[in-house]
Amino acid sequence: MTSSDLETRIVRLEAIEAVKALKARYWHCCDTKDVEGVRDCFLEGPVEIHYEGPVGLVHHRDGLHQVFKDVGCQTHIVEMHHGGPPNIEVHSPERATARWGLVYHLMNTEQQTLSVVGGYYDDEYRCVDGQWWISKAHFKVCSAVTYGWKGGALRLLHAGSSLPG
Repeated sequence: MTSSDLETRIVRLEAIEAVKALKARYWHCCDTKDVEGVRDCFLEGPVEIHYEGPVGLVHHRDGLHQVFKDVGCQTHIVEMHHGGPPNIEVHSPERATARWGLVYHLMNTEQQTLSVVGGYYDDEYRCVDGQWWISKAHFKVCSAVTYGWKGGALRLLHAGSSLPG
């Protein structure tokens, strides 16, 4: 192995670790309702963010920021993102893609519902001036279960391969 091969491998591994840390930071910011932190995980300028559900499709990180602020940052919305394992491909020192599995728990204490959603993110990443950013994020739902509770009784409201209508 030449020093050039080793250097290339190290750059690739550093990019993979930076992408992992970025996605972990994004999910943590979502769970802690850090709207600025969520926005700052995405590239400034045109991006493509498409999440099934209330977010829909937005083309700038400020659009996600606004939806998240309006929908997710309510005190009755309690979230937890559990993601991984990542399948990250580094295409160049400035570009990577990844597929992540996600199990998402959403408790709405106002509506008294608990949803568990499973799916996959297909993301693209860009490195600008040594900093990695999400430039494209698509989330596709594969499974969704919603329960309601009232008076201590739990009732199944929805189960399927998509979100409830």
